[in-house]
Amino acid sequence: MSALTRLNVTALRRSLARLLDPDRPTASPAPVAEPAPVARPDPAPETGPETLDAQLERLIGAITARATTLALDGSFYHEVGPAVNGTSLEARSAEDLLAAAFRPGARLLDFGCGAMHSRPFIESLGYAWQGVDYLDSVSGTVRDQVARLGDAVRFYDGRVLPFADGEFDVVWAMVVLHHVQHIDLSFGEIARVLRPGGKLIGQVAYLEQMQDYGTFNFTPYGLKVAAQAAGLRLTRVEPKHDAFVFLLRRLLITLTASDDTPFNHMMGPEGFVHRTLIETGHRLGLDLRTINLLRILFCTHVVFEIEKITGDAPEARTA
Repeated sequence: MSALTRLNVTALRRSLARLLDPDRPTASPAPVAEPAPVARPDPAPETGPETLDAQLERLIGAITARATTLALDGSFYHEVGPAVNGTSLEARSAEDLLAAAFRPGARLLDFGCGAMHSRPFIESLGYAWQGVDYLDSVSGTVRDQVARLGDAVRFYDGRVLPFADGEFDVVWAMVVLHHVQHIDLSFGEIARVLRPGGKLIGQVAYLEQMQDYGTFNFTPYGLKVAAQAAGLRLTRVEPKHDAFVFLLRRLLITLTASDDTPFNHMMGPEGFVHRTLIETGHRLGLDLRTINLLRILFCTHVVFEIEKITGDAPEARTA
């Protein structure tokens, strides 16, 4: 059979096959290439719920990020501003102010001394220490301890201090003035036992919740008013604990009976909230005094220094 005849027979067979089986493919399909595998990122590691301190940091950061200006009450700036540091953002503690006030031979009255926790530090600075406390506020255990000290601690009725006029160079009131029930009388008695030029130094609750018979919390302006009524002058106010961290920490302590909280590392004027307020103040172009006022505005406690003045001395302005 010639080649042409073979070709015609092959074509005829294919034609018959298509007629008998129309679904039969005419040729083997070309192989389909497998798709290349798509590279996928490794799954993110599973993490637990966001910690409470991280949530607070995120919230404070989100709020301060929206800052465009400062709407500060004018009376707060003009009445309290002169006692606020205008040259530094370093928050001085009451202990810092007490150390700076020391003079050789100085006598100090520890007002509301309680269990005398401050005595070792005060005496280490060189002060001659004298304690006094309101009799009804002291526990029986502390009274027994104090009884062994003789006249080193005196009890009084909460009204008239059992000391002579001008007997002390410094009165130390560490987290105690908000427990006082007779503000004008107590400030007047403190002024009486201070020598001219003497100082009342300490720390006081401002936005703290009630605790341990807390009576009257002091705003910085309230401190100024109470001081002026007694012939004293508010010369310095410093920020201490911010309200957000302090109150959330105290809420957690109240509900768990444990002071081991995730907020502990955020406490104090070097903590996250204070740092964020400082950064926000710089971004808004505020001067240092105004930044410190912003910090004080949102504190639960403030540190203060009050001086006994003589005559009509002009109001001091803190550098």
